[in-house]
Amino acid sequence: MGDFRLFHPIEDIEELKSDLKGDSQFLSYLDEILFKQQESELQQPLPNGLSLQQTNERAAEVITNLHREAFSKGIPMYYRDARATPPKEFIRANPDGSEDLVSLHLSTADYTLIKHLVPKGEGSWAFVLADR
Repeated sequence: MGDFRLFHPIEDIEELKSDLKGDSQFLSYLDEILFKQQESELQQPLPNGLSLQQTNERAAEVITNLHREAFSKGIPMYYRDARATPPKEFIRANPDGSEDLVSLHLSTADYTLIKHLVPKGEGSWAFVLADR
């Protein structure tokens, strides 16, 4: 008889995990299997010849360099995280390392300041200022 494999959607496994006691051996076993699966997926080669992990690392490097270059020219960068409500709110990462919540008007490229989020040097992208 050949290799028999049983496949379950990841959502079903996550639901099963939530029903198990936190200190059960079976829960530890499931966590170990899921971790190994995720690690394996990160190492699988993509069409570009790189692993997902390598591709993510290169993308992060490119994005960091874009922020560094924009900040060196005094240009803010915009991104979205949980603090911004789609579709019009964005986080404006400023060249001084501060961040603001803004409403961005894409048709005119104007924005309205909603509120200051973090002061100079404390934003998520402030680390690129030290690299300059």
